[in-house]
Amino acid sequence: MPGKNIQSLIESGEKFTIILGSGFHQHFLGEDSILSSWKLLLQTLSPETKLTGEYHLDFERIIKAKKITFEDSSKTEERLIKCVKELLQKEQERVLDNCFGCYPTWLFNPKFVSDVISLNFDEIPELLHKKLKVVKVSKFKNDSSFKKESKTSYPYLSTRYKAIDYGNNESIRFWHPHGIISSKKSIVLGLHRYAHMVENGLRIRNHHMKAKRNNTHDNTWYDKLLFNPVIILGAGMSPSEWDLWFALTSRERTNASHPQIFQMRECECKNHAQHQWFEPLFKGMTFDEQWKELERLFKQQ
Repeated sequence: MPGKNIQSLIESGEKFTIILGSGFHQHFLGEDSILSSWKLLLQTLSPETKLTGEYHLDFERIIKAKKITFEDSSKTEERLIKCVKELLQKEQERVLDNCFGCYPTWLFNPKFVSDVISLNFDEIPELLHKKLKVVKVSKFKNDSSFKKESKTSYPYLSTRYKAIDYGNNESIRFWHPHGIISSKKSIVLGLHRYAHMVENGLRIRNHHMKAKRNNTHDNTWYDKLLFNPVIILGAGMSPSEWDLWFALTSRERTNASHPQIFQMRECECKNHAQHQWFEPLFKGMTFDEQWKELERLFKQQ
């Protein structure tokens, strides 16, 4: 039985979880920003390293190339992640100063969106809202079952969120499971940190299953992927996104029925393996046309 299209879900009052990737920046900033391109970010970090496009492996190659004699590799990794943090912070500041009108603040409409899961290290959507001064942006909070863990541990950092309060009991939670530049320890880059993230994904699922047996919910980004319809914007969802694929396939395994997942994409070919999991957001439209149509739907009263 075919599911509803996005307009039908909006009209029925459903609220979406949005997955936001670097393509979000690419569409509104172009390809010349390190926020838009992993390749450009890593080239800026290490111009002499030849990149393969497998960016977690490329980062490991950069660690190897930049390692100082007798320096522990973990120290090299920490030093490079600090450089990534500084590069992205500088670019974030530039964008907030000079590109304030570039971004679609209409996308974050609490009538239609309850949660945003950002795969990016920046906080531009949240900081744009703060700059508008018409909403309240909370500090990071954690009210999941991981809230009592060390505040510097990855389980704690990956399950906290910021809430934007729009008034009238309307809000949107912003999650950063891959980390943010304001917290160097939270940034997931390279295979070692990625492996810890996948391990943590298993823990989050186990906590979710325990809460489910007790007829409750654990308030994490994982939970928001299971029970809400999902819109993927600016994220190609490559096979290396293990944590997200684990969450998305887990909901297929454990739930007899589940909300739909829409992806904004160019290719509508059903023989593409990953597209067997997602439905096209809109058909027969360019990216520009899809953004305009989404704007029309999200701006309707």
